[in-house]
Amino acid sequence: MEYQQANYKFIEAKEAKELIDNVRPLIIDVRTAGEYAQGKIAGSLLIPIDEIQMRYSEIEKYKNQDVFIYCASGNRSTVAARILINNGFKRIYNLKNGIAGWQASGYSVEK
Repeated sequence: MEYQQANYKFIEAKEAKELIDNVRPLIIDVRTAGEYAQGKIAGSLLIPIDEIQMRYSEIEKYKNQDVFIYCASGNRSTVAARILINNGFKRIYNLKNGIAGWQASGYSVEK
């Protein structure tokens, strides 16, 4: 997969927490609305993977900023990262093992 001049990184939950606390990136949850309702990372914006291209205009202004994406396990967020990078996003951080890994590391979710 070609990542043209993009900084793309899989990050563990600890690094993700530090990124959220210190950098305050745009946080995108690409799961379904039902999954999101079960618990989300505080401050996240729900854009399900199947809507990400339709809703691109909502996030386009963040192309040159840090964007943190996650899903349940890391698979859908990898697809979302590819879409964002192909649309010119420069700094994408993908949560390794998704929200499951986040919770397994002891971090809380909002309901």
